Amino acid sequence: MITTSSLTSSYLACALMMRGRVDVSDIRRNIDRLQPSLHFVHWNRDGWKTGLCSVPPIGHPYSLLTLANNTCYRHTLGEIRDRFNKLYRRKAHLHHYSQVEGMEMDLFQSSYESLDCLIAEYKDLEGTAMGQPPLSPQDANSTTFTAPRPRMC
Repeated sequence: MITTSSLTSSYLACALMMRGRVDVSDIRRNIDRLQPSLHFVHWNRDGWKTGLCSVPPIGHPYSLLTLANNTCYRHTLGEIRDRFNKLYRRKAHLHHYSQVEGMEMDLFQSSYESLDCLIAEYKDLEGTAMGQPPLSPQDANSTTFTAPRPRMC
């Protein structure tokens, strides 16, 4: 579990999946009620996906599962990146992965770079959705990796 503040960040998409006796009109009414308080990115203002299954879960009249892609996760991803970087510098636990066939040390570096690009993109999207100009790659605060390569996001 992570603690985030999703009301102050931007949503890329949101999915609501219901099971049980739920009317589609109730779903739509609640989406319309929620939408003004949520900040969606400019290219996906109506970024809602709904799913409805009429079979209720065992022991309950209905259930709701919400899946959301939100820029507030960038802080958690940054913490994960920083913890990985500390462990990687000490070469901690690498022997477990280097013994696996097909696993190469370059995969760690490319995964780190992908995560770094994702954090930078989320930061850029959060700024543009809140009315700020997009950030340049030099403005994004990123931790330097022990063996840097050019970033190609």
